[in-house]
Amino acid sequence: MMKKAFTLIELLVVIAIIAILAAILFPVFAQAKEAAKKTQALSNVKQTGTALNIYLADYDDTMPNAHSRRADGSHRAATVHPAPSTAIGAGWEDPIIVNQVNAMWHMAVQPYMKNWQLLQSPNQNSVTLAGEVFTNTVPAQEIGITYNGLLNNYNATAVNNASVVPMIWLGTGNIKLRGRAVSNPALNCGTTTGDCRFNPGGGAHATAVAGGQSQFFGYGNFSGSYKVWAFGSNQNGGGSIFGRVDSSAKYQRVGIALDPSINVNNTTDPYAQVSNAGAGFGFYQTNDNNCNITAANVTGGFRYVCFFRPDREN
Repeated sequence: MMKKAFTLIELLVVIAIIAILAAILFPVFAQAKEAAKKTQALSNVKQTGTALNIYLADYDDTMPNAHSRRADGSHRAATVHPAPSTAIGAGWEDPIIVNQVNAMWHMAVQPYMKNWQLLQSPNQNSVTLAGEVFTNTVPAQEIGITYNGLLNNYNATAVNNASVVPMIWLGTGNIKLRGRAVSNPALNCGTTTGDCRFNPGGGAHATAVAGGQSQFFGYGNFSGSYKVWAFGSNQNGGGSIFGRVDSSAKYQRVGIALDPSINVNNTTDPYAQVSNAGAGFGFYQTNDNNCNITAANVTGGFRYVCFFRPDREN
């Protein structure tokens, strides 16, 4: 006896059921994939933070360089550095400059990691900066983790709360830079050839002054596809991952405040302002924001944003 075939109605019902199940399950699968990437990113940030802490143990608790210095002692504080330094032309392959760049944080931590892939998040998209020319000497590594430039040569024991102050984070948002590394935010060391360190006793300044008492700034954009959110896509749920000085790592929302005036004590968000498209603006604020610190020295209304200050209390 021949088996009865499915009728058209029965086939349509089966197809409809499959479509409904797919509509239910696909978002779940997407969320699971996103969660897996977030877990991997947390692990990468945690391991990088641990490697930096091992570095501290070998260097008398002195934080690594957030930037390199030229032969005359001046600072490349506002420079996106090569990683490794021989991967890019334009003079960066000069042996003297290579040695200078090798002292920067992303190079200094490598002996304790021996893994460049840890310096990125699996969901970040690779971006090559405009006009970049690579040599074949060393592979162009991709880096999406950035270093808190306010910790440049800062003493770890001087950090008020090691479990709160950020040391590293996904500071390039949803992208990773091919062949480049950056400290974000960074100190503005101006033209000084002396040491440039964060000065908790002074306020922010528009230009660098003696003692490293200078305004700091953040990179607001890297490419047309850049967004401040390493995960998610908007103020309602977008966020990033931060590694603290004690090497703990945590995910948190960023880019919540659309208006700096409502972000007075910015201890929970690294951005003072974010556009709806995800471009970050200004890591400093112009309102009265002292992060529970008594320092009141101010020039031109500048304030350090609380989030990255090594002397923040909470």
